[in-house]
Amino acid sequence: MKYLLAVIITIFLVSCAHHHKTPEHHHAYDKQCAFSVAHGDVKVAGKDEFKYEHSGKIYYFSSEKKLNIFKKDIEENVKKANKSWAERGGARGRP
Repeated sequence: MKYLLAVIITIFLVSCAHHHKTPEHHHAYDKQCAFSVAHGDVKVAGKDEFKYEHSGKIYYFSSEKKLNIFKKDIEENVKKANKSWAERGGARGRP
């Protein structure tokens, strides 16, 4: 019985670890357009065809143009977007 319980717990822990390492589970700004969020608009939806992975998060954009502009100074734009997202109450204040 103890062996069965140990196997079940191990499977559960491995499953949880996989879930947290998969980048698809770390969407920034609830898939809203990161460029728009950085510029104060948290209501513009991002599109699956315009996404960019950076530092373990996936950022979505409403257009290729906005994605490319955002990438030019990604660290500064992420800071702006995080601040804007928190100030406007996006997803309980988390990026």
